[in-house]
Formats: sequence, structure tokens, C-alpha cells
Amino acid sequence: MKNIIKEFVDAESEFLNSNGSEESVEKLYDIIYFLKDLKELTFDEEFILAKIYNMVGSSIFASKIIDKSLEKSNMNMIQMAKIKELQSEIKSRDIWNIKVYRDLRDSKIKKDPTKLIIEDFIISQTNSGSYDVKISEKIKNIVILNKNVPNEPVWGVEACFVFSAKKPDTYILLLLSEYIIWLGQLKDEILDFYNGTDFRDKLRNVSIDWFDGLRILDFDISIDENDNFNTEITLQDYLQNDYGFRLKIENFIIKQIEYNPEL
Repeated sequence: MKNIIKEFVDAESEFLNSNGSEESVEKLYDIIYFLKDLKELTFDEEFILAKIYNMVGSSIFASKIIDKSLEKSNMNMIQMAKIKELQSEIKSRDIWNIKVYRDLRDSKIKKDPTKLIIEDFIISQTNSGSYDVKISEKIKNIVILNKNVPNEPVWGVEACFVFSAKKPDTYILLLLSEYIIWLGQLKDEILDFYNGTDFRDKLRNVSIDWFDGLRILDFDISIDENDNFNTEITLQDYLQNDYGFRLKIENFIIKQIEYNPEL
């Protein structure tokens, strides 16, 4: 039987002593994954999960666990004091100065690009006369910049990442399929563009570690009347504490990286 309390104590000690090393962060996330898979958690397990979320900078998840725990009526005075103390600690933190730690193991694994066939595209006309090009629900993830982007809604009620000014014909859909493959494998071009272009808030020089740490929040591909593909990808920069930026691409050429403190 897993001694989760001892594992947490050891991982917490390593995390604090190493100032949040990559290995210690991975150990904390292993505990998160284990606890999330359990059907029912004891008080100690809930408390550990909330504490780890707070440690890695996910205070919103920690607060949800705490709120749920406080709704229960079976806590004793010691448990109540512990959960209240953690709640107070979270509320006292400066939300704009919280270091975010993420598990980067999956991002380092080379992924196969998403290869779509014509039947995977679902085309529908909008009220404005343009077209939405949805990707079949059987495709669970779309690989963009070697990241798995879930094929599910981001802001709206339906998942849609591709928009077209006119109804796409077979040629455009085949080109779109190739384009998504290219976006999935895109790496060196981004690093070269980043390091060779001047823009606000850029780091002096980035490498594969920067690329692996990127997280995609959203992306869309707009196909104009002249069959140009205009792509915008919203990302977070892990090396800059998840500072958000937008990557703009026209056809197969990277055009702009723009950091935005509101992202």
C-alpha cells in the first residue's frame, strides 16, 4: 500500500531544498496524479492534494479542495485548524507574484503529427456567410508545436479551430491537412525566429528548454478569400512564469511574437 504521507514529506523536502528542481516538481505531480485517480480521499489525502496544488502555483485548485472540505461536518478540531491555516496562507499570497511549476515530461516526448483525411473535416456555414471547419470528434487531440491540444471547446459551445471566408474545396482541405502536420512539427523555425527577431519582453536567447515549456491555450486558422492561411496561437512561456504571448503565422511563415500581460 502506498505511503502517500511519507512520499509527500520527502517530495516537499526535496522541492524546498532544491528551490523547485524539475525532479522534485515531477515527484509532486506524481502524487497529484495518484490522488486524482482515487475515488474517495481521506482528509490527509485531500489536505496533501490541496497543499501540493498551492506549492506548484495552482491556488485555484487548492482553494476548491479546501472549500469542499469545509462543507463537510466530520472534521475534528485539529483537521479544521490545519485546513483553515492552509486557506489563510493561500489568501495571503500575492496572486501576481506566484511561481508556477508544471510537469514538463509529456512536452518533451516527440509526438506524431495529426494526420487528417477529408472525412475528418466537418464544414458548416455561419449566419454571416463564412464557414466553420470543425474536426471530427473521433480526433481527440490535435498536435500543434509538439503539444497535444484537446479537440474540445475552448471558449464557445463547440470545438472549432478553423474558419474560412469561402467554402473550402477538396484542394484546400488537403492543404489544410498538410498545414496541420507542419504546425505539429514546427520547432526550429520558432526558435530561429525568436532568437533572430527583436520584440518586447523577449528573453536574450532561448533553446529547446524554452520550447518544451510552452503551453498552448488556444489556436485558430483563418482561411481568407485568396486561400491564405492566417494562424494565431496563444501560448504561455514557462521560463517567464507562464507569461502569455501570441504567435502569428501567415501560410508557412512565422510573422510575429507578441507578449501580452493580460494573457
